[in-house]
Amino acid sequence: MDFRLLLYFPFGLIGGIFAFLIGAPMPFLLGGVFGAACFVLYYERNGNQLPKLSRWVRLVFMSIIGALIGSRFSPEFLSLLPQFWISGLAIVPFILLAHGGSYAILRGLGKYEKLDAYFASLPGGIVDSTALAEEAGADLRVVTAQHFIRIILVVVSVPLLFLFLHGDVVGSFAGESLATSGYAFKDVALIFTIALTGLLAGRFIKLPVSHMMGPLLFALILSVTGVVQIDVPVWMTHLAQLMIGTALGAQFSGMSRRLLVKGLGMGLLAGSYMLFLGAGFAAVLTQFVPADFEVLFVSFAAGGLAEMSLIALSLNFNPVVVALHHLFRIFMTIWIGMSLFKYFFKLVPKS
Repeated sequence: MDFRLLLYFPFGLIGGIFAFLIGAPMPFLLGGVFGAACFVLYYERNGNQLPKLSRWVRLVFMSIIGALIGSRFSPEFLSLLPQFWISGLAIVPFILLAHGGSYAILRGLGKYEKLDAYFASLPGGIVDSTALAEEAGADLRVVTAQHFIRIILVVVSVPLLFLFLHGDVVGSFAGESLATSGYAFKDVALIFTIALTGLLAGRFIKLPVSHMMGPLLFALILSVTGVVQIDVPVWMTHLAQLMIGTALGAQFSGMSRRLLVKGLGMGLLAGSYMLFLGAGFAAVLTQFVPADFEVLFVSFAAGGLAEMSLIALSLNFNPVVVALHHLFRIFMTIWIGMSLFKYFFKLVPKS
């Protein structure tokens, strides 16, 4: 074993703690990416090379994140489905327009390779999008950088927008969390059991990004049917996000300063485009579903499922409505993204 592999994690932890202390959104995920990436870029500045971190670090903790997200849904989820079928269907054209427009920006203005631009412009989450990119053989440095910048833009600008409009601090700045106040050993055991079972089942039935979607869907089914009710430990959400963020930050190995600067500019353009597109969809859909513009805007802002749900909680919106739209967006982004990938690129992703 190359012990230099262990160096990634303390720097990811430093980044996560710093992000947490300043009240950043998704602090241990984004801080882990930032801390590990800074370490990699500093270490390799004179031509040194770090060993690659095993992809299984991400896969294992992605399955835990999937189980945690799925466990946050309640039986109320089923009663809301008939009221929001129109906005649910609208997510499909939103994904196509968001993906197509962002691809045009990254490919036309950024001059990225087709494969990299394709996965970097997906309107999914940073975890699932990078997992898809890895399966397809895209450059994870480019894809991670673009999604990192876009997620930061969305989850920071949306709370700041509502702070400006309402004068209230929202989202991660309000201290909301996916975790609950108390938990027992059985809760931890349930999460690990659901994660492992969902991971194996997802791989068996060949779900896209099976290591995340399998546990997520399994936990969702158990939660909305009332079979289980899980209290999530704070430390588990932080640990899972930190490990995934650190593993993603490690992918910045070999990235030049020029690529980073270009990624920042392209990420801001693509992220802003998605935000304006989401606002347009929200404005139209207020006429067809029982929700106002603000709720729908948070529902269509292409940030993380967890963070958008936390923003909804802080604004006294129904978090289940917001989470419902983001869950469907992520699931459909994975399905549409892989379907179109096979059609246009005539390739089969690596197993």
